[in-house]
Amino acid sequence: MRYPSCLFVCLLAVGCGDSAAGSDSAVDSRAATDTGAATDTGAATDTGPRVDTGTPGPGSCSDPAADWLFCEDFEAGGGDFDTWFAASDFVTSKGGDDRGRLNLSEQEPHAGRWSMHMPASPDSGYQGGNLRWFACEGDQRTNCPLRSYDRLHFRAFVRFADDHRYVHHFLNIGGSQPDRFWSLGAAGCLPNGELGMSTTVDHHPNSHESFFYSYFPEMTCSTGCSRYLDIDAQCMQCADKGLPTCTDRQQCCWGNTLEATPAATFPVGRWFCLEMMMQANTPGDHDGTMAYWIDGEPAHQVDNMLWRTSPTLALNRVGLQHYIETSDADGHSNQVWFDDVVVSTEPIGCERF
Repeated sequence: MRYPSCLFVCLLAVGCGDSAAGSDSAVDSRAATDTGAATDTGAATDTGPRVDTGTPGPGSCSDPAADWLFCEDFEAGGGDFDTWFAASDFVTSKGGDDRGRLNLSEQEPHAGRWSMHMPASPDSGYQGGNLRWFACEGDQRTNCPLRSYDRLHFRAFVRFADDHRYVHHFLNIGGSQPDRFWSLGAAGCLPNGELGMSTTVDHHPNSHESFFYSYFPEMTCSTGCSRYLDIDAQCMQCADKGLPTCTDRQQCCWGNTLEATPAATFPVGRWFCLEMMMQANTPGDHDGTMAYWIDGEPAHQVDNMLWRTSPTLALNRVGLQHYIETSDADGHSNQVWFDDVVVSTEPIGCERF
């Protein structure tokens, strides 16, 4: 578990936020932004050939597949971030008002002319940013009623800078009740299977070896967190949100790390294709799954997950994020680029784009 390094931001319910079944509080520039019984199988089951040829394929956001719910190639807006964001289906952002955190870039896009650049610039405190898509009923807007899905696939092309070292939290899939747009800000609290579910693909500093960072009702929690926070205050915070963290004993529940075996390492200094998938369980049963693929190759899969006990808790959001705080960055700009993002109910692959 990574609770000590996550402490500052988790308490503020920012980056650990929805990545860790927590908060979606963010800036919306248009409106004004888990199982102990899990089985980790290491490599994911392949769902078909995925080969990135390095050149755009026949698919594009103007010609989406029938099962695609969202597609973004960052080409709208002519390179102006605000114009692009106002027209995009992303609903919220962190850093959207700061070009040192979120910007459009012409520097070697994966396809087309533009990609999304998260510079983590010194002038912006070396902070990363995020963009969040929600499965809104009707217009894409904050506080919309949400559509519900039992499975989501989330694909992005990613390029880390040659000297990239660190990210606190990376790509994320999550869900809430359909009438609860803003999730709980519940980092540090044990999920109850009724209010939210979430998993994030992260990587270790420098090595870029990847893993899942997940919150779920049967996760392992810390019982020795009094050395770095006020446990009573933490327990009260969780109780106020209707979560059972301290019902049996005082504890602090930070996301559990589920490592890939063998290690699955993200490439650095070139574009690669990352697709993740989250499958909700039958309520009360251990039949949920999460998996991801790197350049189309199976990288990591965890089965037998119990994410939810409520039949109306479902998946309805993703986070394209490179979350990092000034305190994490150690005076280093951890730059990353994203391009050709798709959310779907079915496998996406790397061929299209």
